[in-house]
Amino acid sequence: MRNCHKFEHKAMSTVFELMVVEDDHQLAQSAAYRVFQKVDRLEEMISRFLNVSEVTQASFLKPGQTLRVSPEMMDLLLVSTEICAVTKGAFDVTVGTIMDALREVKHRWPALTPQERERALAACGMNRLIIDRAHFLIAVKPDRLGNDSPLELDFGAIGKGYALDVACDMLINEWDFTDFLMHGGTSTVIARGSMGDGTDGWPVGVCGDWKLRAGFDAIRLKDMAISGSGFDEKGTHVVDARKGVAAVRHGAAWSSAPTAAVSDGLSTAFLGMTWSEIKTACDAVPGCGALVAREQPVWMDKVRTPVRKYRFAEKEAQGRE
Repeated sequence: MRNCHKFEHKAMSTVFELMVVEDDHQLAQSAAYRVFQKVDRLEEMISRFLNVSEVTQASFLKPGQTLRVSPEMMDLLLVSTEICAVTKGAFDVTVGTIMDALREVKHRWPALTPQERERALAACGMNRLIIDRAHFLIAVKPDRLGNDSPLELDFGAIGKGYALDVACDMLINEWDFTDFLMHGGTSTVIARGSMGDGTDGWPVGVCGDWKLRAGFDAIRLKDMAISGSGFDEKGTHVVDARKGVAAVRHGAAWSSAPTAAVSDGLSTAFLGMTWSEIKTACDAVPGCGALVAREQPVWMDKVRTPVRKYRFAEKEAQGRE
């Protein structure tokens, strides 16, 4: 069995962990250092709480103004736009105004008045965003009420997923590594090759109540990403921007995809989507699959399966290099 080195780094309000199969420990350590540096720079780019971030600068835009963004920011916006389209708006990174309103009432949805919810919803919508990919420019349109309200981007989990994809590209293209696994706070994991134990892939699973109930307490992950979303840690924090309500149609949701950003965005959206909508979204993005959990007592698992599964972590879902 080859040497497998593990490195950790705090960023984006979580802990990133990288495991690399490499005989030269110093080489693996140097790669981890560079990767984590990049993750920190991406956090500075997408944080809503840093005045110098590109997300904060975008929130100051008025109709008629433009902002030049970095290639990474443009890439992330394009991925977010794609996921928004295939989920019919269930995933939307322009939910910042709703998230701000919820923070004011400590995430107690009933505490929001209809007027507060309407104002917050009116400021959201990917259709407010104008993207000029050729010149790396973005602009905004007035909100649905005709006001010049700020467009508040909140990348949330997809930001972590995108950071994993960038790290993956670095490890492959700059360091020639073929066997590694990386996760961002355990909600999303991406893997390439194997862990060097003579078996393809890396053993991954879920913890907590769904470990056995979901039916994948341990699978071998190779050349793809898996993400999970639920309410065990943060409560009903996911927003269905189509209706301005908590996305609580399912008790938990997981997605598999070629990239971590896509899997992260889809698993978030799945929480508020119907099963038919979920299957349609998976069909629209090559290599994607879904597994969602029903909210039901454990004793009922003997009567009705607690999960629905569609093309989840299938072998043909190969990662892009």
